[in-house]
Amino acid sequence: MSHWNNMVTSHGWMNGWVAEPDDRPNGGVILVPDVFGVNSDMQAIAERFAIAGYLTVVPALFDKLEREVELGYGLESLRRGTALAQALGVEVAAELVACAVDAIGHAGAVALVGYGWGGTAALHAAQSLSTPCVSYFGPFDKIPGAGGNHPPMLLHYGVADGAFPAELVREYRDKVAGLEICSYQSGAAFDRPGDTDRHNAEDARLAFLRTQDFLRATIRQEND
Repeated sequence: MSHWNNMVTSHGWMNGWVAEPDDRPNGGVILVPDVFGVNSDMQAIAERFAIAGYLTVVPALFDKLEREVELGYGLESLRRGTALAQALGVEVAAELVACAVDAIGHAGAVALVGYGWGGTAALHAAQSLSTPCVSYFGPFDKIPGAGGNHPPMLLHYGVADGAFPAELVREYRDKVAGLEICSYQSGAAFDRPGDTDRHNAEDARLAFLRTQDFLRATIRQEND
């Protein structure tokens, strides 16, 4: 069952799209959206995680600025979403993600899964919460966890994505011990079904299988 739910945060009320598994959850997942908000793709991806057994929430991070932001992938939508993301800021976004984690603490251990800009927000939140984190196609404003302790992290990226040149990937590997990096032959945003120019169904399928393995190793709890 999927539905909207209100969460109270230090920045006011925030909606979240909730996808519930059929049985008791095996843990919780916070999906941190890209600059396009909680659109139909993010809602469908939440269903994917719920079917896998996780209580899943997609926080509407832009509620602090503007309610009901659900954007497509055209140029104007990209500009609008980027402007909202810049106005909100990654640090505030990370605080809102932390509030969403608190809201589903009853599900058991929780992991963060971020997409695009949301991947950066997820990594910031993961550092402060010591929460396992998966990031799909960055971008990052700094090396996540470099020079200190960090939670388990998994990065998915496409080798044709100009934001991830080979030297940057090598830098991540060198500076972040234990960071798991998975590469795909497609470019950026390969797991956005509604973005027909970028979506790659096979790479998206493989990335989700690897994400499930990561969650199984870090947060999953088996229920009788």
